[in-house]
Amino acid sequence: MKAVNSISFQVNEGEIFGLLGPNGAGKTTTIKMLTTLTKPSGGEAKVWDFDILKQKNEVRNSIGIVFQEPALDNRLTGKENLDFHARLYGLDKKTREKRIKEVLDLVELRDKADVLVKDYSGGMQRRLEIARA
Repeated sequence: MKAVNSISFQVNEGEIFGLLGPNGAGKTTTIKMLTTLTKPSGGEAKVWDFDILKQKNEVRNSIGIVFQEPALDNRLTGKENLDFHARLYGLDKKTREKRIKEVLDLVELRDKADVLVKDYSGGMQRRLEIARA
């Protein structure tokens, strides 16, 4: 069974776009494909003129994602969570360390970098999730 079949749309710069439909219509799968988290079985798609299959890193570097479900591991520290996600994007160690410091500074959590996320307040967790995206 196909989750997404024969979808076609274009969003131009400056436009606000909403993807609406009933449960099971393929909205989440479409977003996962456009964000390079799921490989489509066919067709083509571009985000900011970057091919989602051939230019994954460029797509990922040009977008931000806030997940519907929490994407932090409560058993890891804030720093470890950021390091884990940076590894998923293939960042080398030097770049990861630099970006982690920048993100922790941005969300004002550098002093909490080595605290387990389960011990963060809800607001602190949300800041980290948004910055991680």
